[in-house]
Amino acid sequence: MSELVIWGRTNSINVQKVLWTCAELELAFERIDAGLQFGVNKTPEYMQNNPNGLVPLINDGGFILWESHAIMRYLARKHDHQGALAPQDPQKDALVDQWLDWYNTVAWPAMKPLFWGWVRTPAEQRNLDELEKARLQMVLILEMLEKQLGKAVYVSGAQFTLADIPLALLAFRWFNLPLERPSFPNLSKWYEEIAKRPGFQKYSSGPLT
Repeated sequence: MSELVIWGRTNSINVQKVLWTCAELELAFERIDAGLQFGVNKTPEYMQNNPNGLVPLINDGGFILWESHAIMRYLARKHDHQGALAPQDPQKDALVDQWLDWYNTVAWPAMKPLFWGWVRTPAEQRNLDELEKARLQMVLILEMLEKQLGKAVYVSGAQFTLADIPLALLAFRWFNLPLERPSFPNLSKWYEEIAKRPGFQKYSSGPLT
């Protein structure tokens, strides 16, 4: 049995971040289904470890941690001794954190209503006007990422880092929802390269559910 245990369902974007990080680090783990149809995450036992009642949650040999980006950083700092995913240079590492925070505060809040509206809301209950407003907002946000990827090979600079993982998962949703999409050549080129990585292909490229 692996020392690292991860609670979470594989169709959760937050769980996918952690699974993909584990793949990049070649970490063995045990995964336990939790969330939505699997339940578990609202039980008293689970909530003792994660009072938010959300996924993912990890237990790493007795160390309990929740929040997907915190888990990603922890695993990288513990196992990535070369500083590939989380650079050891303070300024480069700060740029990774900047884009991880931007995902949480800007990009995902705009994408979430699009994803839920098109994937997890019955067709007869969709508010198409609100979905169009969300699409237009997402276009403006992705213009920022498009400009950044015109200056750098990867989101935070010259190397693939933790910053690329959540934004690639967001891009997967953007490119696979039934939306009108303007041309973003830099974003598309970056995404095509990212999509070749084994961790993306194994954990992050299945049907949206």
